[in-house]
Amino acid sequence: MQVAVRQIVFWFCITVVTFSPIAYFSFQAWADRGLNHSTAVIEIKSGASFSSITQQLVELDVVHQPRLFKLLASCASLDTRLKAGEYGLDNPISPRQLLEKFSTGQVLLHPVRLREGITALTMLQDLKESPYLTHTLGEFTSYQQVHDELAQSLGLSVKSAEGYFFPDTYYVRRGLKDIDLLRRAHQVMRTKVAEVWAMQSASSSSPVLSITSAEQLLVLASIIEKETGADADRAQISQVFHKRLNRNMRLQTDPTVIYAVGKSFDGDLRRKDLRIDSPYNTYRYQGLPPTPIALPSLQSLLAAAQPADGDFLYFVARGDGSSQFSATLAQHNAAVRRYQLGQ
Repeated sequence: MQVAVRQIVFWFCITVVTFSPIAYFSFQAWADRGLNHSTAVIEIKSGASFSSITQQLVELDVVHQPRLFKLLASCASLDTRLKAGEYGLDNPISPRQLLEKFSTGQVLLHPVRLREGITALTMLQDLKESPYLTHTLGEFTSYQQVHDELAQSLGLSVKSAEGYFFPDTYYVRRGLKDIDLLRRAHQVMRTKVAEVWAMQSASSSSPVLSITSAEQLLVLASIIEKETGADADRAQISQVFHKRLNRNMRLQTDPTVIYAVGKSFDGDLRRKDLRIDSPYNTYRYQGLPPTPIALPSLQSLLAAAQPADGDFLYFVARGDGSSQFSATLAQHNAAVRRYQLGQ
């Protein structure tokens, strides 16, 4: 009897010694083998159990051996370290790569664009249409609300939030709060403005500007942004505005009047609009308006800080996206007749 037991134990040990390495290496090979499946997206909810996540993967036809998958996660102590979020599952992807993706939070990122040249009010309306954001901000229906409430809602240290968001495409995880995106865009804008202003201040060859602060730089850049979409003209338009400011001339720029008119603007600027009593009406009041009037691009920030050489005091749109510049009123009137009135 003892001999038989010893023989069973002996052969069991031989089997373990023989087949354990085979099982181990087979398991490791499986863990690194690409899973053949259709491209899929899985959303891991906060607090979801590993069993429920595995079940989702089985239903998506991504994981075909759930017990081995659970064993791999347990051996690597990853079954309790998976991060919530939305994940894109490439084909092929190995079980080990899948667990690494979940545990390191390599979530899908979605584009949300803040357009250059738009007001903060339009920006907020754009964000309301994004399916990737969690919308927490209340309704803003007027520029005055933007001036009075938006910065406060976001906890920004500026008097008015108008123009203080850098226009760009931001890549965000699904469910990001709109306020968090706007705080991020605000910080980017503050950084860009500070960098451009510091670069201008540090350059020995920089022209003498008519503005004295980074805040004024942002205001001027927003006007340049609204005046043209032609990169080649931005610096020259900047030169015109700097020269006018230095001579205490009114800027007389239509975009500021359009901003003053507000949401009632129907696309047609009338003579009566040029008489509107508003600090944004640069036909009536000298100097810059009190806040930016739009989200300026980096190109407009640079143009505001580095105006081109020249003695131009006027410009008019040619109708092809570019501008005609003039040094005298007579030249400007002739340009208006040619390009605006077709005479």
